[in-house]
Amino acid sequence: MSLLDGHPRYLALAQARQALLSDATRRIPAANMASQARALRLWNGKAPVVRNEGQLGLLYDLAVFAPVGGHTPALERTLRGLSGEPGSAAEAVLAALPAAVFTLFRIEDAAPEGGVIAQDILSNARFILWDRFLEREDLRGVGFGGRLMAIDGIYMTCGTTCPLTDELLQAMLGFPAPEAPPPAMLPPLSPPTPEDVALLREAMRAPDFVPRLYRTALDLGLFGPRPDRP
Repeated sequence: MSLLDGHPRYLALAQARQALLSDATRRIPAANMASQARALRLWNGKAPVVRNEGQLGLLYDLAVFAPVGGHTPALERTLRGLSGEPGSAAEAVLAALPAAVFTLFRIEDAAPEGGVIAQDILSNARFILWDRFLEREDLRGVGFGGRLMAIDGIYMTCGTTCPLTDELLQAMLGFPAPEAPPPAMLPPLSPPTPEDVALLREAMRAPDFVPRLYRTALDLGLFGPRPDRP
């Protein structure tokens, strides 16, 4: 059982985060969702098409936080005019969500107080990350890309988390990804070389970095088979 299961502060923050993000997904106009589906090649010509919740989560993540195509982020529609009771979990999440930052990180080990110790791949900084899913032992050493929000010195995920593999990062740096079946289990991420870290920092400045990362992860089968593939 996760240490976070009985952590009252985590449970309150997670509930407030879920409520706000769920509301944001209900405020996504069809045109916004269509643009994200086209960007990720999850579009059948008439509507978004996905095979599982993970693929749908990628569409929601873009539409809520940083949509392709000049659309207003759905999160802005949700947060407009909202306020939380001073000192409450809702107030903390309302302040943290708009400042969430997309980064690349690796899971290192369980944190004694709950959550995990993670390392930012680009800065080498270590931090505590509260996420029940990422506490799993089989994810030690695995890399992820995702949006993190900081609350009282602790970080929480918001939106989707995208697995990172050596092949995915190499593809993001412009090298051809080898033809291979998707891994049955997510493998540990090899530490990038200093040269690759510098290239990744530069690549992340491009406004289309996150959509390209998601699209490449889909192409590599990290979210299951694409809808347009057998």
